[in-house]
Amino acid sequence: MERVFIYNELLGLKGSPGILQATNEKGFYDAVVKIKEKRHRILLPIFQTVIIYSEPIIEMDTTLELE
Repeated sequence: MERVFIYNELLGLKGSPGILQATNEKGFYDAVVKIKEKRHRILLPIFQTVIIYSEPIIEMDTTLELE
């Protein structure tokens, strides 16, 4: 389970925080999103949804040399 930001025009989700539970074989993201103070499990079509992981990628400094 990963914390994500969800964008889906059909549902009006514009960077809504959620938890990505899984990706199923039928082409849907299985996610949990808070709507009106309650958590809801939703299936979002992959081709209409953008998922951005909330944790950024940590860049490593490759200029250091170890001996």
